[in-house]
Amino acid sequence: MTTDDWVETCEWMAEEYAEEWPGLTIPVDKENADIIYTVNAREPKHYPEDLAEAAILFHLAGEDWTVPSEGWEETSLAMFAGDWEACKIQVQAVYAAMDRLKPKKMVVTECGHAYRATVIEGPYWAGLKTGRTPVESFHYVEWVAEMLRTGRIKIDPSKKIKEPVTYQDSCNYIRNAGLKDVAREIMSYIAEDFREMKPNKEHNFCCGGGGGMNGLGRYREQRNIGLKVKRDQILATGAKLVISPCHNCWDAIRDLEEVYKIGIRWSFLKPLLIEMAIVPDHLKPPEEE
Repeated sequence: MTTDDWVETCEWMAEEYAEEWPGLTIPVDKENADIIYTVNAREPKHYPEDLAEAAILFHLAGEDWTVPSEGWEETSLAMFAGDWEACKIQVQAVYAAMDRLKPKKMVVTECGHAYRATVIEGPYWAGLKTGRTPVESFHYVEWVAEMLRTGRIKIDPSKKIKEPVTYQDSCNYIRNAGLKDVAREIMSYIAEDFREMKPNKEHNFCCGGGGGMNGLGRYREQRNIGLKVKRDQILATGAKLVISPCHNCWDAIRDLEEVYKIGIRWSFLKPLLIEMAIVPDHLKPPEEE
């Protein structure tokens, strides 16, 4: 995706949702913002509504945020190939955006791979001896938990998830980065019947699409066999909805349902939160006369 395509997509999504959310913007290259938001390229390319949903939640929370025109892409396909020089080139583009725009912190979209590549492994590829990104960085689940904890996003109790729901623990930000408790904190705010998979947290099984397997179409038959592990885990919970704030997990569970048809739905956090958030009057569209 070119820089022009990316910026145009940001403008398009802001315009698309402006009537429903007055004042909604997706600021590009705003300097000194509190948050620089970076994404997985699949979002603007294949489901740009995810970008709009992030903007809506930042809007609801009153965040001062921006996206960079360059250095917005977190995905490191070179990591799957073990090409560390290419990994360095990719992650340095993100860090250059931090240096250029000088945000207070970075928030990474709902993607385990992107978080690991940029926040966990990235500093070492880039030769940063601190092992840390140029500005403090957070996975999207951390930002969501903070917003719910502080009341900057409030949940309508009548709209909490009533049906049985489970949570897919991403290898990359749960097992690798230790964000298991943050994920459960979010569930305590939004779900009335949360059911853990067994095993769970850092001991949970991979979604079936990790390690680059989601992107390797020629191994789909073998991956479908591996998906049986996750299928049986989900079935054992009795859950009808699987929340998976990770692109690989989301894609793998989608493929699982396509193949095995076990009668589940799956979702990122963003659309669920928008559906159940209390919208302050000043953010609502004017009533039609």
